[in-house]
Amino acid sequence: MGILNWLKGITSGHEVGAAAFAPGEEHFHGLNMKDAIDAHIAWKTKLEGQIGDGADRLEIGEVASDSRCVLGNWLHGQGKQHFGVLPEFTDLMRDHLQFHLTAGKILMEIRNGKHEEARKMLHGREFRYASDMVQLSLVRLYAKVNSL
Repeated sequence: MGILNWLKGITSGHEVGAAAFAPGEEHFHGLNMKDAIDAHIAWKTKLEGQIGDGADRLEIGEVASDSRCVLGNWLHGQGKQHFGVLPEFTDLMRDHLQFHLTAGKILMEIRNGKHEEARKMLHGREFRYASDMVQLSLVRLYAKVNSL
């Protein structure tokens, strides 16, 4: 399908499923977009695991930080250097921060023993929206840069 066709489908209101990359298309100025998106999707599983046994104990500060993941490192480094002046970059920074703050709130509920509340949050609209917005904002930045 290709990522730009996926974005066109999303913005025209069509149901298109997960982001799809054409071969080699996922590389974007030092960032592997597919890996970054997959890593953010994996947060749901990581947080779900914390509700269970929590054997791999995550720290709230790390989860809530927008600079400690692959995408965050890129946003605060190479991404900012190349695209920091673009409004699409600012949107991505905001959406990425919101995602990590939402994930941090869920982990805080888990640490406070409110597992059912955490599970509701994890499977609720706010977390899903935050995750979707990171993907969409990243692809919008990609589309903007590739249209210049």
